[in-house]
Amino acid sequence: MDESFRLNRASWDERAPAHAASPGYAVDRFRDDPSFISDVVRFDVPRLGDVTGLTGVHLQCHIGTDTISLARLGARMTGLDFSPASLEQGRRLAESAGPMVEFVECEVYDAPDVLGAGRFDFVFTGIGAICWLPSIRRWAEVVAQLLAPGGWLFMREGHPMMWTLAEREDGMLVVEHPYFERDEPNV
Repeated sequence: MDESFRLNRASWDERAPAHAASPGYAVDRFRDDPSFISDVVRFDVPRLGDVTGLTGVHLQCHIGTDTISLARLGARMTGLDFSPASLEQGRRLAESAGPMVEFVECEVYDAPDVLGAGRFDFVFTGIGAICWLPSIRRWAEVVAQLLAPGGWLFMREGHPMMWTLAEREDGMLVVEHPYFERDEPNV
């Protein structure tokens, strides 16, 4: 394992408990309301279509809130991440909030070997997953290997420029926030 990979995983391991405790991930809402789904998945429902009965894998699932949301919409979901601390949070949430989700720890590039090729009706990837990958081409090959014939990829991503914008009262978008959160890059 190279140093950048090790540091990235350590960073996600460190963030997992803080994210599970933060209001942004709404873990308490998941536990209290069996019909609650994440804002990300709720926004994407019109584009996702009906996933009832489909098998899905959520690559780089972090603490699993979107994974559980997709399962609540009727998909049989597997969440995959390389961070054991993130998956621990996801498993805890799934145990207390249901429905059943299989969480698997492995490096995303090893997913076809670990999960099995051609097994999934759809692959889901949420916001902020792609920017951490050293090879988009290898990732795309993984997606293709995981999909069953006729399967599809749903990729929800954003660009950091989105977070620089604020909406004025007249509806105009203006750059109001810094593009870079700090002087040093995220590791």
